[in-house]
Amino acid sequence: MSAYPKWKYFLVLSVLILSVVYSLPNFYTSYPSIELQKNNDSTNINEINKIVNEGVKSLSSDETANKMIYRFSSIDDQLKAYNNLETANLAEEFTLFTDRELPSFFKTINANPMFLGLDLKGGVHFLLQVDEDNIRKNLLREIESDIKKLLIKERIRFSQSNRKDKSFNFSFNNKDAYKEALELIEKNNLGKDYDITPEENNFFISIMPSQKAIDYDIKSSVTKNMTILRNRVNEIGVSQPIVQRQGKNRIIVQLPGLQDSTRAKNILGSTATLEFRLTKGTPEDWYASKLAGSPLIASAKLYEQSNGDPVLLSRKVIVSGGEIRNANTGFDSTTNSPAVFVRLTDYGASNMLDTTQSNIGKRMAVVFVEKDNEKVINIAVIREAFSQNFQITGLDINEAKDLSILLRSGALQAPMEIVEERTVGPSLGKDNIISGQNSMYLGMFLVTIFMFIYYRTFGVIAIVALLANLLIIISLLSVFQATLTLSGIAGIVLTVGMAVDANVLIFERIREEIANGNTPNASIYSGYKKAFSTISDANITTLIAAICLLTIGTGAVKGFAVTLVIGILSSMFTSIVGTRAVVSLIYENRKSERLSI
Repeated sequence: MSAYPKWKYFLVLSVLILSVVYSLPNFYTSYPSIELQKNNDSTNINEINKIVNEGVKSLSSDETANKMIYRFSSIDDQLKAYNNLETANLAEEFTLFTDRELPSFFKTINANPMFLGLDLKGGVHFLLQVDEDNIRKNLLREIESDIKKLLIKERIRFSQSNRKDKSFNFSFNNKDAYKEALELIEKNNLGKDYDITPEENNFFISIMPSQKAIDYDIKSSVTKNMTILRNRVNEIGVSQPIVQRQGKNRIIVQLPGLQDSTRAKNILGSTATLEFRLTKGTPEDWYASKLAGSPLIASAKLYEQSNGDPVLLSRKVIVSGGEIRNANTGFDSTTNSPAVFVRLTDYGASNMLDTTQSNIGKRMAVVFVEKDNEKVINIAVIREAFSQNFQITGLDINEAKDLSILLRSGALQAPMEIVEERTVGPSLGKDNIISGQNSMYLGMFLVTIFMFIYYRTFGVIAIVALLANLLIIISLLSVFQATLTLSGIAGIVLTVGMAVDANVLIFERIREEIANGNTPNASIYSGYKKAFSTISDANITTLIAAICLLTIGTGAVKGFAVTLVIGILSSMFTSIVGTRAVVSLIYENRKSERLSI
């Protein structure tokens, strides 16, 4: 047997040391915790500590430049502290999660525990679906407006137009107008954005959005909504959230470790935005319009305030949610009431400055818009001109926090409804972890017994390699901050069998070489060399299938594929390189007559 290269010993040793170091954070106990985000107007930290520990004692706390973390011995203590913070009406954002207290050394080398999936950690799962009817209506409205403008521009008269659920129709007084309009509409529809159904006998044209245009809008909406949902999830403060597309018009959102599911549901499903409008008329006009059931002033729209009183607002929007660059929660310096501090884009600031300069002394309203629900949350007199920075009052602290999150992340391009909601409790997640661990321990125990009895010393070497393989998998999951799920544990259990399978191929080859009369050292050399191609072929074909699962699969399938891909690569290293190094250490410099195999 030729001398095994020294650099390979060094490689195996380095991998083992790094695997141990980066696996260690996963073995520290996790505690129910609260993360509190600081902001520019943060309350005194000592005051916050008193609020958190009122009637409950936190185990430990950490403070960084932008957040505080409080750890508790039980979920009950965690929830009591959370209630203390809620009742205190703080401006800071805070959320529930689980955390480990790691030594500073691990933070220095960026060694963190792996993330646990929803089925292991507990949390909430949402399946959101784009409202296709809403997309169809908006598309229909846009196409109708474009075609009307086109007909008016070309001076083609139509006798009437009306919109139905899925189409709108034009009627014409004579055949010439009908033919001119049909030719113009067909010429304009080069992108096949709508389907045209003409009726020459009645001089009638029916138009509806094409399925191609609807599908394109759905795809575009889902893509943009995923970005917005990720921003909203980040604002909630959940570690390692999952936001994935499912099918044509659905998005999966999983928030591991989150226990406040109601707030998450309200924030994720909301299409809310703001509109700033001037008021019209006097309070007498407002009440008269309410009695009449419609606005009595031109270019005005009737709204209802939060206290039920009517108000007339201009149909012209000064600034909408699209022009909001940033929004933070705080307190009004004069009244000490909750407020949302808004910063506009340059374009929005210009519009706001022009409007406020010319309307000092008049009232301006802030309208909260969500789907078809519009609510006036604030009406204030314009005392002086302002542009880029201002504040919104008239909200309680929780409404202000949620509104600031929605404004920062932006409004969804198309409304989405939650079609499935699932909550996994922490205790169930803990049971899943125990079940997964037990299955892995049992599998390893049975494999260990078999390998020791059948292959003796070489079997022990294979088991050592198997343990090293598990350490490498855990460390890689931690380094890449991958999410371990219950199906991922199944992938690890499968990897245990596959890793031993490679050693079985090598050991049987060595036995064959010994049976052919080769010396022990020559048999070891030939056994590893000849088994390499078989092991490589088998693992590469499995790896290709695993990568396909990882690329295309979602949910449990993807969780299984993650650990399977990592496990295949690490098992090839430990089975071929790792065991070879150990065998060489034992037998390379010995003139053995027999091998314990």
